[in-house]
Amino acid sequence: MNKTIFSLIVGLLFLVVAGCSSPGVLDSETAANDSAIADSIAFDTVTGISVRSAQNLYAADSVKPVVVCGYIVGTVKGSFASGCDLTPPFSVETNLLLADSVNPASIYECMPVELQKDTRIRKKLNLVDNPHMCGRKVVIRGMLQKYFKVAGLKSTNRFRICE
Repeated sequence: MNKTIFSLIVGLLFLVVAGCSSPGVLDSETAANDSAIADSIAFDTVTGISVRSAQNLYAADSVKPVVVCGYIVGTVKGSFASGCDLTPPFSVETNLLLADSVNPASIYECMPVELQKDTRIRKKLNLVDNPHMCGRKVVIRGMLQKYFKVAGLKSTNRFRICE
């Protein structure tokens, strides 16, 4: 076990010192060690990829672990194409929308993010209970996959409020 922890620490130090070409894309080894990473303080330094980069990375019917950085701008109620709500008051606590800017020009600049029931991320970020979070920049880790028929983030398990 000590060898595993040592390897993890050395790997994290290498990423911090050497940098990473895709700071928000997690490889299969990282995904396999997810529980160790989830409890590490390294997440505090992860910058994540932009919403646009995540959308470009998405391939139909694929699932990929990523860390995405963006602004919370609203929620989806109903369908993505006709049910995005970008103005308070909000009535949906099960998801939120991330965008690269506080005022996206189109809903297609937004990415839906699942907020699973009985999780810390839903308690802290849902816009029904936390309307002050609208406009805040966050980094969120989860699985890049189809959500509301578009590229979305599901199975979210870590987050950090940036601003």
